[in-house]
Amino acid sequence: MKTISLLVLVLTLSLTALAQAPASSPSASTQPTLFVAPLDGDTSAIMAWQPALGEGLAEMLITELNRVGKYQLLESTSLKDLAKEIDLGQAGYVNEQERVEKGGWAGADFMFKGKVSRFGSNQKGIGLGGFVPLSGGNLGLKVTTSDVRIDWRLVDVYTRKVIKTGSATASHKGTGFDIGVAVQGHGGNIGFENKDFMNSALGKATGKAVTNIVEELVAFNPPESGRMKSKAQVQSQQQAVAQAAQNALRETPGKVLAVVNKTTVIVSLGSKQGFKAGDKLKLYETFDTKDDKGQVVFSEEKLFGEVTLDSVQDERSKATYSGSGEVKSGWTVKVK
Repeated sequence: MKTISLLVLVLTLSLTALAQAPASSPSASTQPTLFVAPLDGDTSAIMAWQPALGEGLAEMLITELNRVGKYQLLESTSLKDLAKEIDLGQAGYVNEQERVEKGGWAGADFMFKGKVSRFGSNQKGIGLGGFVPLSGGNLGLKVTTSDVRIDWRLVDVYTRKVIKTGSATASHKGTGFDIGVAVQGHGGNIGFENKDFMNSALGKATGKAVTNIVEELVAFNPPESGRMKSKAQVQSQQQAVAQAAQNALRETPGKVLAVVNKTTVIVSLGSKQGFKAGDKLKLYETFDTKDDKGQVVFSEEKLFGEVTLDSVQDERSKATYSGSGEVKSGWTVKVK
């Protein structure tokens, strides 16, 4: 008896229609991320063993979609194993410098969700492919036509919006294969002979259905995901906040700290305020009104001219004044 892992191996090997990838594919940094959820069953006969088949079909889709390179596939069927590895590191079993930290998993743009509504022979008297719980289903005694139908949808994870739907149907006439069914807990195990399944009608029909799904997903160009839109919006907001803060610094008035000569002055604005060589500042003559104690109680400014920054340091700059008047220390310089 073989387990469902062999089902995955055998069926993926039978999918030859998509062996050749497209001539060009998007780079890993621009590929939308996708996870394939285990498929559900539509009837009680399927649901009895659905977990095993559902994960098997998911594995097949992951293999084929990863082969064509349209999407960045994310692990979806072994999350418990991945989480366990992280937990081992958190518990101190893994070298501190080599352990995997929480929070490093990639986010998903889209989810593939499917439901198996038909899987088996349509021959009268055999039923749903022989996969009837507790019946000891037996398919393979005769030449039969097997049908597979998988209804599926592509969902934007961030918005929950369904952006694409499809129904993959396939049938194939040929010999069946022997299946022993043991329903235990959540589906039990499905045993089969590897070679028999490769050549069976059901195996070939399943391969056709999966190929149909992959071809549709490859041909479909999904819109920008809600996750990526949200990231872009956050980045835009952060940039806007940073730019506003920078603009506020640039609008902060500075002072003439020293007059080097008739055409050169030192001002109290520099690169920390967002200025660079070549920037121009307005120069204002300052008139202060003082009280009896010599304290400035009122200040007025009058536009005197313009200076150009020549050499810029963090909080100081050397500037050139090209006017004819005499500049004095304490005067104001600012953008406007």
